[in-house]
Amino acid sequence: MADDKIDVVALQELNVHRQNSQTVEAHKRTAQTLGYKLFLATTAEQKQTGGTAILVSQKLLSEGCTVPTVIRHPDGNSIRVRLNHPTVGMLHLWSIYAPADGTKRRNFFLKIAAHVTPQCVLMGDFNCVEDTALDTRRSANSPYENTGADMITYIRILNKLVDQMRTQL
Repeated sequence: MADDKIDVVALQELNVHRQNSQTVEAHKRTAQTLGYKLFLATTAEQKQTGGTAILVSQKLLSEGCTVPTVIRHPDGNSIRVRLNHPTVGMLHLWSIYAPADGTKRRNFFLKIAAHVTPQCVLMGDFNCVEDTALDTRRSANSPYENTGADMITYIRILNKLVDQMRTQL
């Protein structure tokens, strides 16, 4: 993506409720001021944590990229933006905020697995990691609650996705 100058940002835990139109509009204005278009998935309930967003560079959009489809999770746990790039083709950009509860998290990954393809870019807070020895630093004595990590590995391998952060280690 860097070689193709695809400038996108994924955000999680925005804690913006869908009925809070002033905050939504303020976020849109801020994104526009910074040179981005905001695509937002708000939370369903006022006190719910979560909410996800993807920012797409206005420059990309002015150079022929289009966003024909935006799919929002009803609780704000994810947003998927289809970005049609003139030279790369169709990319499915995801911003994911997986549930903290292990059972809900695993079920969430099971549901999204059917929609992930090799053209997807998954970005987010998965609340689990593929390798706890490598991916966590903690002083707690209790084991790391990592339910759902097997699903992330399955999705990655099945779709031949590359963990860009891991390749840079």
